[in-house]
Amino acid sequence: MKKFFSEILHKYLYDVRLFYKLLISHGLLILLPTLVLFIFLYNQLFDAIVSDTILSEQNLAGQAATSIESALSQVKESTDSLMEEYSANRLFSSYASSMSDDTLYRRISELSLAADELKDGQLVTDIHIYVDDSFSFLTRYDSDNTLFSPLSDVTSTYWYGIFQSQNLSSLFCPGLYLSVTEETTRGSLAYISRINPSSGSEIYLAVYFSQDYLASLLNNNISLENSAAYILDDRDTVVSASDSALSGAYYMSNDSLSELLGGVNIYSTRTYLEDNIYVGYFSIPDTDWHLVSILSSSSLVRKGQSLVLKFIVIYISLFVLVLLICVLLSQSTANRISRLSRQMQSVRQGRPTRMDDITNAHDEIGELVSTYNYMSDEINHLLDEQIKAAENLKLAEFNALQSQINPHFLYNSLDMINWMAQIGQREQITEAIQALSRFYKLTLSKKNTDGTVGVELEHVSLYVQLQNMRYENRISFLIDVPDTLLDYQIPKLTLQPIVENCIQHGIMEKEEKTGTILITGWLEGDDLILLISDDGVGMSQEQINSILSGTGQRTKRGSNIGIYNTHSRIQILYGSSYGLSYDSHEGAGTNTQIRIPALYHDSENVQTS
Repeated sequence: MKKFFSEILHKYLYDVRLFYKLLISHGLLILLPTLVLFIFLYNQLFDAIVSDTILSEQNLAGQAATSIESALSQVKESTDSLMEEYSANRLFSSYASSMSDDTLYRRISELSLAADELKDGQLVTDIHIYVDDSFSFLTRYDSDNTLFSPLSDVTSTYWYGIFQSQNLSSLFCPGLYLSVTEETTRGSLAYISRINPSSGSEIYLAVYFSQDYLASLLNNNISLENSAAYILDDRDTVVSASDSALSGAYYMSNDSLSELLGGVNIYSTRTYLEDNIYVGYFSIPDTDWHLVSILSSSSLVRKGQSLVLKFIVIYISLFVLVLLICVLLSQSTANRISRLSRQMQSVRQGRPTRMDDITNAHDEIGELVSTYNYMSDEINHLLDEQIKAAENLKLAEFNALQSQINPHFLYNSLDMINWMAQIGQREQITEAIQALSRFYKLTLSKKNTDGTVGVELEHVSLYVQLQNMRYENRISFLIDVPDTLLDYQIPKLTLQPIVENCIQHGIMEKEEKTGTILITGWLEGDDLILLISDDGVGMSQEQINSILSGTGQRTKRGSNIGIYNTHSRIQILYGSSYGLSYDSHEGAGTNTQIRIPALYHDSENVQTS
């Protein structure tokens, strides 16, 4: 027996971890009285937690209803804003049919632009106007059908039937009310308003918005498991739900809810489907929609138990903290070593993180902590640099591929060729098609990411040739680059974005809309310099800085993102000492300088200086 107790004492003194020694030594003195008190007060504490949770869920449901009301108000405001447009008022007037083609094109373009500005990609997904036969001529001026459609496209929908059977001015429509085309291509929900022009025609303005957006608002305000929230309209149609399966299981009609609860904006407990639930019924102002919130009683119990458990965990943590404070001085070394060991073990699960040594010690353990923190910082810095470089390269490659094909340039070129065909300019058509074919052959070539100066000059010459066909030879284009530089290497699509910028933002901004572009080149040490000069309107230093930093605002002629992409690509490929630089003054033209390493290019993609 003596040996048995001796072994237990030895194990307690030398084998048991320090934490358990302190827990055993001091736990009985503090823990037992507290446990007795906690057991005595458990029921009162649990009931208070459940009541507080129900009140909290009621507040969350109210917040969800307010958020949904705000979202629907935004949809309504989009409708009101569009109908207040001058172009809309003019288009839906009795004399719209007598407007000239140019006027109609301009009015529809202005209205389409206003509609595009109201689309935010999150809530408002599309805006469409359906017109009857008396205004069907408007659809001819909306060539891509982005704004106008004939009313016949939606006469078979549920929402159109509601408007026909009831004298409504507007209607919030669930997905069930929409056609398959509307729901799949325009939006899962819609706010539809009847427009009554002076002519008495039938016109509907539909603002489509996202069901997922409303579902996210519902989900953000649910904190209990097996609980659900859904939006119900006056026709007992489910508009949106936080969880389709749970909402289907808990579904109740408006009549059932009114009979069950006797009012709105309250929670009441009921037995439903052999389960105790809490049901809340909230009106959404200015709509015929209601928010139904269902709380599972079992989830409330589990949450109450969870909170009680957290209370126990917090108490135990505080209890352990008290024990640690008692032995802090005598066990400081052991605790710091244990912390360092655990911190180093975390490296197996991800990045190393710094260890906060609150003692600020300067002994051997302090030096170990300092060395470990230095290693963590260096490793994280290297990882961040590697990730940043990879992301920048990926972004630059993506932007470069995007900028290879300019759809607006292609559309304008095809429109120009179509115009030539209509007036019988056969030779000019052949010339334009050959130039356009060669231009896109060079643009879409994927053999290498770089080319020669000569090919780049040919590419940009074709671009200017096509632009001159479009702008009636208003651009004088000169190249003064020595033949000795034509075989030097240059990243593809370097010159074209710059020349495009000279034309669109320089020459075409001039009152006379004519000008000259000159490209020259020379060697400067180990660098190749290409200078593109134009006599356009010039730029301020602020505009130059915004272009090179990629922060420039989009204008009617573009956003200059091609210049920023070109500058970024060169710097990623060759370093920060290379890229684009500008010398320009407002009203005095612009000089754009390209600096890249002077490297020869051959078919094997071998680079030699």
